Amino acid sequence: MDLTVSRPIRIFALVAIVAAVGGVAMLMMKPKHAASPPVVASKPSAPTTSTATVSPAQPTTHAATKAVAPTKRSTRPATKPKPATRVVRKPVVKAAPVGANGLPAAIDAALAKHKIVVVSVFDPQSSTDAISYSEAKAGAADARVGFVGISLLDSPVAAALTSSLPGGGLLPAPGILVYRKPGTLVQRIDGFADRDVVAQAAAAGATAQPVTGP
Repeated sequence: MDLTVSRPIRIFALVAIVAAVGGVAMLMMKPKHAASPPVVASKPSAPTTSTATVSPAQPTTHAATKAVAPTKRSTRPATKPKPATRVVRKPVVKAAPVGANGLPAAIDAALAKHKIVVVSVFDPQSSTDAISYSEAKAGAADARVGFVGISLLDSPVAAALTSSLPGGGLLPAPGILVYRKPGTLVQRIDGFADRDVVAQAAAAGATAQPVTGP
């Protein structure tokens, strides 16, 4: 029996021996107690529900939480309001402008144009006085003399005419006054008078005596 080993087998055996020796050397160089990697334990997460939604709490306002301090009541007795003082003012009646003869300016202006002037005194709210006024105006036109109407509701003018009456008295309502230049009362008719009566009184006024009383 031939115990001669072939050359390839010998090379393979040599390589195996070298590898074995190298492995042993590496094992001898490794430390005996190798530190194991630290194990990090994870904390269990809190169970959550898929349907519930937690909203953050709304911040409370300072005005809602602040306590309302009680108001202090005044110990002073309440003062009663003083009643308003009512001032009663009397109506101011302006004086009517008058001429040099003391008559209202309207009559004085008419006497500057006419020697005789017929004055009709009337209440504009009276239907009878309205007719008297129309008749007096027509009678003055027939006699070709001046004409002036004086309303009793025109207080300043009526007062001025009343003051000029000789001997005092009140104005006729309605009535007719006939003046002659420069401002003399020569005829007075109390009550209603038609145009013919007025025309005759105006014509007679040129020579009539002055009226001295009511």
